[in-house]
Parts: sequence; C-alpha cells; structure tokens
Amino acid sequence: MLKRIESIQGVGLLHDANGKPYTCEKATLIYADNGRGKSTLATVMRSVASGDATLIAHRKTVDGTLPPKVALQFASGHKVTFSANTWSEARPEVLVFDADFVERNVHSGGVVNTGHRKNLLEFALGEAAVTARTAVDKATGAAKSAADRVQILSGQLSGHHTGLTLAQFEALPKVADADAQVVALQKRVTAANNAATILAKPVPGMIPEPVFDIDGLFASFGISLQDVHADAESVVKAHVLRLGGGAAEGWLSQGQHFANGETCPYCGQDTADVDLIRAYQTHFNAAYSALKSKVAGLRNIASDGTTPALVEAFSQGVSTAKAQVASWSELAPVEPIGFAEKDAKAALTELQNFVLGFVGRKEAAPTESVASPADLDKATSLWNNVVAAMKAANATIKSAAEVIATYKGKLAADDLQLLTQQIARLEAGKRRHDSAVVDLFRKLNMARTDSTTAEATKKSERDKLDVRMTTTLSQYEKSINALLKDFGAAFSIKGMGANFRGSAPRSEYGLLLRGKDVALEGGPPSFSTTLSEGDKRTLAFAFFIASTLADNKLSSRVVVVDDPMCS
Repeated sequence: MLKRIESIQGVGLLHDANGKPYTCEKATLIYADNGRGKSTLATVMRSVASGDATLIAHRKTVDGTLPPKVALQFASGHKVTFSANTWSEARPEVLVFDADFVERNVHSGGVVNTGHRKNLLEFALGEAAVTARTAVDKATGAAKSAADRVQILSGQLSGHHTGLTLAQFEALPKVADADAQVVALQKRVTAANNAATILAKPVPGMIPEPVFDIDGLFASFGISLQDVHADAESVVKAHVLRLGGGAAEGWLSQGQHFANGETCPYCGQDTADVDLIRAYQTHFNAAYSALKSKVAGLRNIASDGTTPALVEAFSQGVSTAKAQVASWSELAPVEPIGFAEKDAKAALTELQNFVLGFVGRKEAAPTESVASPADLDKATSLWNNVVAAMKAANATIKSAAEVIATYKGKLAADDLQLLTQQIARLEAGKRRHDSAVVDLFRKLNMARTDSTTAEATKKSERDKLDVRMTTTLSQYEKSINALLKDFGAAFSIKGMGANFRGSAPRSEYGLLLRGKDVALEGGPPSFSTTLSEGDKRTLAFAFFIASTLADNKLSSRVVVVDDPMCS
C-alpha cells in the first residue's frame, strides 16, 4: 500500500515537490488544473511499477537545475527511491491507467495494431496467466533452440549428401565391399565408353578334336581268307626271287589270267597236282589282291591317326585361345585355359607303338586275324587318354566363351548414366558411414529427439495457456460490455479471443455499433473512423477496469487513474 509521495524533483512540472505532509488513504483524489503535473505523477507511478527508468529520464524538467529524484513511502515505512537514473526496486502492484496505457494497449492515433492487441492480452490475463505464459515462452525458446540445433547439424551434413536429400542420405546402407564395387563399376563405365572396340575383340572358339577310326583299323586287322594256303605267300615269293624279282611277279600275275586250273597256258602240260600252280591261284586271286591292297594302306592309316602333329596342332589352337582369353582378362573373370600336352603326347606315342605292332604283324600275314577284342579295348582306352586332355581344354574354352558372351551382353545393355548413379550412390554410402558423419547423425538424432520433445511441451503449454485465455477472455468480454453499458457507451465488443499468429499470442475482438459489425482494421467502417476519441478512451478505461476488478489480488494493489473522464 502506498502511504506517502514524499518528494519528486526534476521531473516535468514537479521540479521540487514536497508531499511529506500528505498521506494516501484507501481512496485518494488529486485534483488540479491542466498542466499542473497530474500526468507526470501518473508517469512516475508507471515507472516504479515497471522499473523502467527511461519514463522518468524522458520527462526531466526542461529548465530545471535539480537531477530527477523520487521518494515513495509504502506500508510499514518502506521507502522506494529513484536516484542516479535507477529505482531502488520495482513495485509491480501499482496499476496505472493513463494516456500511456491507452497508447500501449488499445490504440495509437486511431489505429489498433498487433502490438496493441499483444499488450492488451497480457494486461487482460494479468498475473494469473504469467506462469502459463512464462512456461509457453520457455517451451517456445527451447523448441526454437532445439530446431536451430537440428538446422545447424543438418547444415553441417549438407556438404556430405550432394545430389541426395538428407533423408535419402541417412537411409543409405553400409556396403562392406563398396570399394570393390566402385572399381568394378568404373571398369564398366570405361568399357561402355569403348564398347565398339571391345565388342569387336575375338572370342575363343572350340578347337577341333582329331578323329581316329580305331574300330575300322582293328576290323582290318581281323580280316582272313578261308581258302588261302598258309604257305602260298612264301612259296610264290621264293619262286619270284628265283625268277629275278619284282618284274617276274607281274609276269606271273598276267599269265594267271589265261590259266584254266588244269593245264599250263604256256606249255599245255597238266597242272592239276602242281603245288606251285595252286600257290599262284591263291596269291593272285581277287580277294587276296584286295586284302593285300588294304593291308598295304594300314601303316599309313595307323601313322596318320597317331602322328604327334595332331597334338601339336591342338596345342597351337590352345595357344591362340589363351591369347584371346588374355585380352578379356581385365573385363571378364575368365579362368585360365590349360592343356596337358605332355600327357596327350605320351598316350599318343603309346597308342602309335601299339597299333603299328599289329600293322607289322598284318603285313607279315595278311590272311590272318592279328588282333583280339581286348586289343581293341586297350587301343580305344589309349586314344581316349589322348582326347581326354583335349576335351578338358575345350571345356575350359567353352566356359570362357560363355563368360565373355555374358559380359558382352551386359556391356551392350549398360547405361552410362545408371552406372554413374550407382557409383555416386556407393560413394555416398561410404561417406554416410564415415565416422565423422556417423557422429554428426548421432548428434542430429539427439537434437531431433530434443526438438520433438520441446515441440510437444510447447504445444502442451500453449494448449494450457489457450484454455486459460479462452476462459479469461470470455469472462473479460462480459465484464467489459457490462462496464460499457454502465458508462453509457453506444457500442460493445464481440468475439473476444486470442490467437498465436506471429511471434506471440495476441487478442482478437470486434466492435458492435448500432447492430453493425465494425472491424478494428481495414474498413470502412473501422475502429479509427467509427469511434470518437471519447469512445476510444471509454473502451480503454473499460478494459482497464474489467481487468483490475478481476484481479484476485486487488486488495493489495495501488490503482492510479489519470483523467478518466478526459474528452
């Protein structure tokens, strides 16, 4: 309770005022003509209420010689002073209605702006909403701080996820063999740029494997003549030697065509029982001639079918295939081609010696069968040993050709842009899981959690304040309209509430004049053009009185009203 305004000096018209003889009662009326310092006194009271020293500093006596000083005495002799541009303490229980109240909370120059509505809301809610409003401000600040932290960390990550959104970058998985995949993709990019040249490179082909008719050869080894004497060949040959050699055999052969088997075509003598003549018949008959001709060719067949040149030719083909495969080694994972040349040659030499042995025996006895089925099986096994190494080499060549064909198919289908994107994604994945980036995301996720929590708290506190504002302002509107009616005003207010548009909550209300809605801004009609100056001050006074009467600490307040009936 304010007990005494002891002194005021150097403030406006109150150059050196002494109020010690006068005490303030429960209701104190101060009356004076205009220009005597009543509003200055109201300003002093507003200054002590808020602790704002500038209100007094701005009203320093124009031609005064004394520095601004104030001494106020409250209950129990407690003094509050203003000196050296500072209040000893603020006294927020002092409530002041004056022109400054109107300018701050209701209108200025006929205009109602956002600041007026914000200040009016704060005044209307009073101390009852201070805690809730403080909680909202604290939660709002915490939410902004957390959001700023999220923004800062997101900004620090921006240089790491070029070409990707932060969410896409964050979701990238860790790829264990990313480096190897990048190298492989870069090779594909290089290959795609040189596709025409690569596709023109030769691909290894299967090498023809030699064929040897072993069955036919051994069939020849088994041919015999049932009607051929066993010693016909030796008898004839001995006789031919006695006659002088090779020419004699031709002569004897020609003469054989004129023999009838009974008499000699040369002398007419009987030849039925002559052994030499019978030997001629065996030696020079057609079947025997054919047999001899076949036997004569067996050595060439055996030699040609088992010549080392077969292995050498295949080996040359393998060398060519190896060179062709080597040219693809950096592009396609082709297994090396091998050929067991020594093993093939050894098996072929063994086979050659084996079959030529039978050739010699057949040449010595053309009419006899010189080989058994077991001999054929052995020769076949030896030949299989020869071609087995060749088949193994060809299998490797075929596999290599298939790998190369697959690679060529992929190369033809490769999309440079897609390959580049895949490389970029792998590189981004490596950056994503770099330890520094992982730490940034850890901090970011903590900041996100804090931001979510702060936003939830902010909403909760705002909802509480909103409920309080809605309840308080609804009652406030009723009180104001009752006061306006008591004051004899021709208007009322309607739809009083609050919103959170902007940086701080603010009041919203409209006017109702003779049954017509009047907006605070815009128009016409509007607040500035519809209400007189007296109406505007009446509205402001109604705001002040309604809030003051609703104050549950009214009994401890000091209420100062400056010129309530002005205008």
